[in-house]
Amino acid sequence: MDRLPEVCDVVVVGGGPAGTTCAHLLAKAGFDVVVLERSRHPRFCIGESLLPCTTRVWERLGLIPKFEEAGFIQKYGAYFCFADGDDTEYFHFGNAAFAQAQHAYEVPRDQFDKVLWDAAVEAGAACFDQTRVTRFNTDGDRITGVTVTTDDGEHTISARLTLDCAGRATLLGKQLGLREPDPVLDQVALFAHYDDVILAADEDAGTIGIVATDWGWMWFIPFSGGRASVGAVAHSAQFKLWKKEGLDREGIWARILGEVRAVRGRVAHATQSRPVEVKANFSFRCRELAGDGWVLVGDSGAFLDPVFSSGVHLAMCGAEQVADLAVRALRGGRVPVARDFRPFERRSRAALAVFSKFIYAWYDDGFRKVFMQPPDRPGVRLLKKHIISLLAGDVFNRAFALPPLYLLLFFARLGPPPTR
Repeated sequence: MDRLPEVCDVVVVGGGPAGTTCAHLLAKAGFDVVVLERSRHPRFCIGESLLPCTTRVWERLGLIPKFEEAGFIQKYGAYFCFADGDDTEYFHFGNAAFAQAQHAYEVPRDQFDKVLWDAAVEAGAACFDQTRVTRFNTDGDRITGVTVTTDDGEHTISARLTLDCAGRATLLGKQLGLREPDPVLDQVALFAHYDDVILAADEDAGTIGIVATDWGWMWFIPFSGGRASVGAVAHSAQFKLWKKEGLDREGIWARILGEVRAVRGRVAHATQSRPVEVKANFSFRCRELAGDGWVLVGDSGAFLDPVFSSGVHLAMCGAEQVADLAVRALRGGRVPVARDFRPFERRSRAALAVFSKFIYAWYDDGFRKVFMQPPDRPGVRLLKKHIISLLAGDVFNRAFALPPLYLLLFFARLGPPPTR
C-alpha cells in the first residue's frame, strides 16, 4: 500500500517494538492494519538492552534468525558495581531460578526496530513513516481513529481499534488526561554513543554494566563492532546543582565520566560518535490502559526507569497479549471495548508493581549494598537465583516475583553485610 487508507480494522500509532509487534500479529491474523510513525524510519532511540524472557515473543514472530543475521551481540547477564569498579557482582541469566532463555541481545535500536518493522510489513501490515498523528478522533467515549498530517496535507483514518504505541509521548494518554508523573521517581538521563570502546572477551562481550553512584547510576551497553551506549541517570536535584555551577550538558558529562572510574576506563581511548542527549521527567503512569476502541501499549501506558532494561520487554510482551485479545474481539465483527482488554491491564499492572518495587529499592543505599554484595547467610544463593529471574524479565506473577524482593529489603534493614 503506497497511500494512506481512509478505513482499516486497526490503526497503530508508533513504529517501535510495541507497535510493530501488534501490527505483525494482527496482520498475520488477517486484519487490515495501518502503522503510523512520526519520524523517518528507522530512527535513533535508547532502550538498547533486552531481556531473555522476551525470547518467546521473538520466536513467535520468527525474529531470532533475523537477529543473528543482523549480528546483534548476545547478552548473557549483567554486572553491577560501584563507581570505583571494585567488587563487581555478576548476574548470569543461565543461573535464574526459572531460566527461560540463556541470553538476550544488546541492540542499536535503529537496526533492531527496522528488523521488527520489516517483519510487520512482510506479515501484511501497511507501515507509513513521516506521518504525524495530530488528533485521536472520538464518538462519545469511543475512539474512532486518527487524524494525521503528511507532506501532502491532512488525512483521517477510521478504525475499529486504535492502539497508541507511540512510547513516552503517550499521545492518547495526554489527550484523555490519563498521564500522571510517578510519585517517587524524578530523574534526568544523559547518554551518548562511543566507537572503539574496550569490550570484554568471549561470552562476556555483551554483558551490560550497571554502576551505582552517589547521585544515581550509569549504564554501559556494548554492541557488536566495538560500539557502546553509555548513559547516566541522576536525581533531578543533582542535575540542577550541576546546572547552577554553570555546566552545560557536555560539561556535566565530563564531570560524570571524571567521577566514575568503572566507566571512564572503558571509554578513555574511544571516540564519541553521538553528542550527549538529555531526557527529563520521563517517569509516569496512565490511570487507564484501555477503553472503548483504544489501548495504550508499552511505554505509552507507563515508563518508570531504565535501570533494569524493562522497556522493550514490557512493550513486546504487552503487545502480544493486546494483539491476541484484539483478534478475539475483532473476529466477532464488533468494536473492541474496555472489558476486552482487562486481562492485559491486570497483567501489565502486576509487572509494573514488581518493577516499580525493584526500582524504588534500587535508589535505597542499604538495598544496593545487599543487592550487589549479598550477605553470607543461608539461602542467599537460592535468593540470588530468584533475583536473576526478575532481572531476566520474569515479572508477570506478583506472587512469585515480589517475595525475593521483600527478603532482600529485609536483609537491607538488618544492616550492612559482612566484609568479604
